[in-house]
Amino acid sequence: MMLRRALLRWQLIAIPVLPLWLLIGWGIFGAGAAGFFLLFLGAGVLFVFLGVLAGLTRLRPGVREERAVGWWDAVATVAFHLAVIGLGCFGPTGVAFGVATVLFGLATFWLTVWELLGEWRQRMSGAAAQASVRPDTAPGQRQAHGYRPPPDDGDVIIVHETGR
Repeated sequence: MMLRRALLRWQLIAIPVLPLWLLIGWGIFGAGAAGFFLLFLGAGVLFVFLGVLAGLTRLRPGVREERAVGWWDAVATVAFHLAVIGLGCFGPTGVAFGVATVLFGLATFWLTVWELLGEWRQRMSGAAAQASVRPDTAPGQRQAHGYRPPPDDGDVIIVHETGR
């Protein structure tokens, strides 16, 4: 649980740190100035992508309740971030780390979207099931199709008519 909570916090820290690491790694590991402009654009795209991933993760009700990412999120996030860190070393394995970064990034994105939609679907089906039970039915007993309870606004109006 502690690791998953730390990863939730790390997602926000990683938004500026990982793109900055790519720029610093470019200078440290002796890459030339020729591709720096493209790297700068790529770092900007990575910045936005990490922000979207962190936002989608935090949209999930389960993540907000536990204040921790799920296990699949943890595995995907660690793999993606390690690939970005490896890419920032710009060594002979740069192409492999570049491909891994793209693949792990896309996998992490779709996993996050899939889990978000799954949690929302689960919450909506629970709310719909709860709303579809008539007040006079026993717990667990379903109502007849099409029944809607009358609205209860809490106000009572009594009209008394006299015949004249």
